[in-house]
Amino acid sequence: MKTIINSFKKHISFSNFWIRNGFILIIISILSNHLFEPENFPFNKNYKFPLFPIVVSIIAGIIVILIARFNFNHFKNKYFTRKIDPQILLRFLFSTLGYITILYISLYYVLNGLINGIESYSIYHLLTGLSVSLLICTLGITLLFSIDIYKLHKLLSVKGVLKVQQGGKTTLVKYVEIAFIYSENKIVYIVKTDGTTIITDFTLNDIESKIIEQNFYRANRQTILHVRSIEQVQSIENGKLSVQLKSTITNKKAFQINISRYKKQEFMNWFNGNLEI
Repeated sequence: MKTIINSFKKHISFSNFWIRNGFILIIISILSNHLFEPENFPFNKNYKFPLFPIVVSIIAGIIVILIARFNFNHFKNKYFTRKIDPQILLRFLFSTLGYITILYISLYYVLNGLINGIESYSIYHLLTGLSVSLLICTLGITLLFSIDIYKLHKLLSVKGVLKVQQGGKTTLVKYVEIAFIYSENKIVYIVKTDGTTIITDFTLNDIESKIIEQNFYRANRQTILHVRSIEQVQSIENGKLSVQLKSTITNKKAFQINISRYKKQEFMNWFNGNLEI
């Protein structure tokens, strides 16, 4: 049993966007299809498992998630990296619902016409179905992306600043500007995404305690990484990983670190999870 549990943890990580939200989608599809129709109530004497409606709901949910994910990535790259406020969040929500509305109306007329004929068209049924669908989508989008938006907000918030004091000088470094941090000859350096290096009076443990919740990872005794600094991850001998950092950040110098085989799975869970945000 312990072997099975460890294998499950190794291959399944609920920090992964698709695994987490796929699980939520399946649960919502099963519950909603059991509640919407009286004959689908589990204690109904004529109960029959609503397999087809559940499958349809899951497929529709996947399409909605794909649309929302595509739009979220667009907003993340164009807007969310600078600021997150109610106006931008509403623009994201309404634009996503707009795409879903266009798709819903198109599918309604195409599928309804093919299956039931043109005479089956009904503005009342169209508007009713669309309203219910948009309400469910609004709740779903809010639930599915709340964690990602919260993480981005933390990076851009006032608290997302590291105060570095060195030699009587204080420097404020935003978390979103930090690529990685490393220690050399007992001196800790912060390397920013533009390649700038800042010398600090911190120990690596000091910095780790301050930024551990900001999606950084302690790769080894000398290095703390953010996924934005990584260019390539490769398996090497003895089950280890070789991580190559971006040359644009390391000033054209080759900068590689090794991940031990004991931390390999933990690192990959962190790496894959942070690629989703």
